[in-house]
Amino acid sequence: MTPLKILPLLLCFLTAGLTPGLAAPGPAGTHRVLLFSRTLGFRHASITNGIAAILALGAANGFAVEATEDSGVFTATNLARFQAVVFLSVTGDVLNPEQELALQDYIETGGGFAAIHGALFGPLACEDKWAWYGDMFRCAFTNHSKVLPGAVNIEDAAHPANAGLPARWERTEEWYNYTGSPRSWARILATVDESTYSGGRMGADHPIIWCRRVGKGRMWFTAMGHTPKSFDEPLIRQHLLNGIRLAAGWISGEFEPNDPPCAGASWRHEPGSVALTQKGRVIWQFNFATNATKPFFHPVALPGGPVLTWDRPTDHVWHRALWFSWKFINGLNYWEENPKTGAAQGLTVWSKPQIETRRDLSARIAMDISYRPATNGQAVLTEHRVIEISPPDADGAYRQDWAMTFTAGGEDVRLDRTPLPGEPGGAVHGGYAGLSVRFSKTMQAGQAVTMEGPAEFVEGRHRSRSMAMDYSGEFDGSAAGIAILDAPASLNSPTPWYAISKPFHYFSPAVICYQPQTLKAGQQLSLRYRVIVHPGRWSAEQLGQASRLFTIIRP
Repeated sequence: MTPLKILPLLLCFLTAGLTPGLAAPGPAGTHRVLLFSRTLGFRHASITNGIAAILALGAANGFAVEATEDSGVFTATNLARFQAVVFLSVTGDVLNPEQELALQDYIETGGGFAAIHGALFGPLACEDKWAWYGDMFRCAFTNHSKVLPGAVNIEDAAHPANAGLPARWERTEEWYNYTGSPRSWARILATVDESTYSGGRMGADHPIIWCRRVGKGRMWFTAMGHTPKSFDEPLIRQHLLNGIRLAAGWISGEFEPNDPPCAGASWRHEPGSVALTQKGRVIWQFNFATNATKPFFHPVALPGGPVLTWDRPTDHVWHRALWFSWKFINGLNYWEENPKTGAAQGLTVWSKPQIETRRDLSARIAMDISYRPATNGQAVLTEHRVIEISPPDADGAYRQDWAMTFTAGGEDVRLDRTPLPGEPGGAVHGGYAGLSVRFSKTMQAGQAVTMEGPAEFVEGRHRSRSMAMDYSGEFDGSAAGIAILDAPASLNSPTPWYAISKPFHYFSPAVICYQPQTLKAGQQLSLRYRVIVHPGRWSAEQLGQASRLFTIIRP
C-alpha cells in the first residue's frame, strides 16, 4: 500500500486560487486532515487532481494533509490525530468491520467527515453494505447524467460553507441522482437545477451539497468533482476548503435540517418508556418497565395520524402491539401468560436498555435479554438486541432496524412452535413465534402483500416465504400499514410469514414456522429485520423496492 504522504505545514500562502481571508485557523501543527482515496470499484480519473488540490489547500491554509490509500490507517489511535477525514471518490467496500467501527466511533464522538463525489453511499458507489454509512448520508446513489453544463443554486447563502460561492453557480459536471432527498435530516446547502441539463431524476428538490450532525460529529458532502479539470477551478477549491473546514470544526455553521420532519416533535422520557411525541400525541413509544412481561412498542402511529397497534387485547392479553417473543423454549411456553398470575412458564428478563435519542429525531435502543424458566431462574438463552429508529420522513414514514443475536447457554436449546396443520398435534393457528405486530381494533379492510403479490388467506391464515411482507388497512378513514423486511443473513431467510386476517389482524416473520430450531450449547443465531411504518397501502412493487434497498446493506 502507499505509505502515508505527509505535507509539512507552510506558514505562508501558496498559489491555490484562494483569498488571503482564508488563513490558517489556528497555531501551526494543531490541524490535520486524513485524505483517503482507495477504490475497489470505479476509479475516477479526477482522484489524482483532487489529491493535488487538497494538498495545496492544506499548504495554503495552515493544515497538514496526510494522503493515503491504506485502509489500515483506520484505527482509533490513528484517527484521534485528525480533526477530519476526507473520502475523495472512494468506491467499493474498502473498510473491514474493525475499520468501519473505528471510523464510526471517531465521527460519532466528535470527529469530522467530508465526502466528495463518488464517496456517496450506494451499490455503485461507496460502502454499500455498511448500514451506518448509508444512514449518515440519508440516501443512496442510483445513477448519473452525462457530463453536462448545469446550474447550481446556493440555497443557504449565509452559511459559512458557502462563503465565496455565487448564488447561481454554472459549471460542467456529472450530476448524481439518489434514492431520495436527505432534506428532512440534513442541512441542504445547494441544489442543482434539473431544467438546465438532461438526466436529472430528482425533480424540483435535487440537493447537491449538504451537511448534518452525526452523533457529536459533523459530516459534509458534495456530489461535485467528477472531471479532472474540476479541481483546477478556483470556485471548486474554495468549495472544498469550506467543506473541509466545516467538517473539521474550524468554522461554525448550521447543521440542522432546513425542513425538519415533524415540526414541534420532542422526546418524552419516563422511568419505563421513551417516546417520540408531537403536539402531545405519541408517534412511537418503547416500553421497557420491568413489571411488563416483554419489552414492546405501543403505540405505533404516524405523525398526526391514527394509532396502528393494539396492546393487550382482551382476546390475547399477551399480545404486546409490536414485540418479539419465542413460543416454546425447551418445551416451556414463553408466549402465553397464565390469566390468573400474569406470568408465563418461561420468563423474559432484560437489563435497563441503553437509549440514545438524537436531535434529528432518530434513536438507538440497545439491550440485553435473557430467557429462563420461571422455576429456577437460570438463563438458557441470551439475546443482544439493537434497534435503530429513523426520524419520520416528509410523508411521516419511519423505520426500525432490528438486529438480534441469540446465544445458547451451557446446554442445547430447542426453539419450537405450535405444530402446523398436517403435523402431529397440528392446529390452524400453528407456526407463530418471533417478531409480531397486532393491529388496532379499529383496522378495517386489512390486506397483506409479499414481494410476489397479494397474500391469500385460507381460514383466515396465510403462510408463505418471502423477503418482505406489508400489511395495511383503514384506520379511522386513513390508509396506513406496516412493512417488515427480512435480511438475507437471517436464520431461514427468506423468512416464513404467518398472517391472520380474521378474527383479528396480525402478522409475523415467523422464523421457525415450518420447523423447530436447535442451538447447540454456546451456538448463536442472528435475526435482522427492517420495520417500516408508512401512510397509504403499499404494492408488491413498492415493497420490493424497499426490500432491495435493505438487502444491499450488510446485516
